[in-house]
Amino acid sequence: MSSHAVTVAVFALLGGALIGLELAARVPGSPVPTVNRLLTAALGRRSVQVLVVLSWWWAGWHFFADV
Repeated sequence: MSSHAVTVAVFALLGGALIGLELAARVPGSPVPTVNRLLTAALGRRSVQVLVVLSWWWAGWHFFADV
């Protein structure tokens, strides 16, 4: 199995887990927060906001820049 196939499989697995957790959060009485509530709580902190900006910068530099 090539490294590209492994990367695609891992991202597909993470996406599936995120969808599964969101569905579990939508069940009435579930203690699992929805993705919206999780992101709202996390982005209320300045350190998380800086980390998100730096992550987007890193991704843009490595994947979208034509250097």
